[in-house]
Amino acid sequence: MPLTTRVIQETLRAASVLSFTFREAVQDVEYDGYLIPKGWKVLPLFRRIHHSSEFFPDPEKFDPSRFEVAPKPYTYMPFGNGVHSCPGSELAKLEMLILLHHLTTSFSNYFYLLHA
Repeated sequence: MPLTTRVIQETLRAASVLSFTFREAVQDVEYDGYLIPKGWKVLPLFRRIHHSSEFFPDPEKFDPSRFEVAPKPYTYMPFGNGVHSCPGSELAKLEMLILLHHLTTSFSNYFYLLHA
């Protein structure tokens, strides 16, 4: 199942379920030389993070092997992060796993004939 898990992770990275979300700064924060005052709204762009070559080399290529090593913190957040992350994330991943199982077991002869 490790390969299947990596395929699911890469699918979630490549086709982000959550493109962005709103957050509010709970204290003054300095980021990259800029001050974000307490109370300001912040909009993290998860899709941009997931498609950044800084965090994922060759980001437009579908490559499940990139998850053989855990990604750096805050670079892979397909369902958000922290206390506001999606409560259904594990269910969604389980549904993807079940779908992949049925696709590979129900249509294995079809794929064999297609590539024969």
